[in-house]
Amino acid sequence: MERRKFLQNAGMAGILAAGAAPAVVGAQQAVKWRLTSSFPKSLDTIYGGAEVLSKRVAEITGGKFQVQVFAAGEIAPGLQALDVTQNGT
Repeated sequence: MERRKFLQNAGMAGILAAGAAPAVVGAQQAVKWRLTSSFPKSLDTIYGGAEVLSKRVAEITGGKFQVQVFAAGEIAPGLQALDVTQNGT
């Protein structure tokens, strides 16, 4: 009997937590990230992959999480993308 009561309480707690989750998620602010690429826009396979990722993330999150993609040279030269990211630029 103790086990059954425990499982009932755990199930009820899970249902209540699931019911409260949308309120917490809805209260979150939109997040915007900048993604600098080491590749130019002309390399559609590599740079285009980042754009596809950006669009899909925005779709899935309803626009609450956006990734803005920049080609090499727009924020930093291609080979300095990692350095710029580490510095927080």
